[in-house]
Amino acid sequence: MENVIVIISRYNENLSWLLESPFNQFKYIVYNKGINNNFEKTNVIQIINLPNVGKCDHTYLYHIVENYDNLSNIVVFLPGSVDIQNKKQKAIRILNNIIKNNYKNAFFIGEYHNNIKEKFNNFSLNKFSTSNSQNFSINPESKLQLCRIRPYGRWFQYFFGNIQPHWSTYWGIFSIDKRDIIQHPIERYHQLLKTVNKHSNPEAGHYLERSWCAVFYPLFFTVKIRE
Repeated sequence: MENVIVIISRYNENLSWLLESPFNQFKYIVYNKGINNNFEKTNVIQIINLPNVGKCDHTYLYHIVENYDNLSNIVVFLPGSVDIQNKKQKAIRILNNIIKNNYKNAFFIGEYHNNIKEKFNNFSLNKFSTSNSQNFSINPESKLQLCRIRPYGRWFQYFFGNIQPHWSTYWGIFSIDKRDIIQHPIERYHQLLKTVNKHSNPEAGHYLERSWCAVFYPLFFTVKIRE
């Protein structure tokens, strides 16, 4: 179990789900981007305050950059809004698989595509509002900071070239084996971090959401499972 750490990107969620099984069997680092400290802290071993930029995508990349030489063997990434039912089911499935495999394997649960770049080639987004009521109550913004390079296909080509990953995942819920992270130089993560570190609602976050398999491609050590 010491091989696993769960990273939470929190804004205004109460994190009461930390008390539930199987969440209560893990240790957590909470990156707090909110204006308060009013959340459940069971099994939280560290709280790190960050400015409210880039949503969970910024948080995950920030954690990788800041801990590149000291990552746990398995890193689980979760948004604070896991209490939304579809998100919770996916998170539970990942954690239960980790437990079942004696905390030795990371699991990437997603959709399989022939080619991610082709699948989302023309994707772009101008507006997006959070689906979490706790977050929306203090930040109802919907206008996105548009990517300098868009749509998705052009953005993908710029950062990842001609690689052909097959898996996408939504909601910022996945786990990764450390070896799949550090196979790439830290500069890779620095460059991606720069795309989501200036605004609280960047379009680039939605591109990253679809591209985590590309970010860590190829996934040699992380177990991939169809959603």
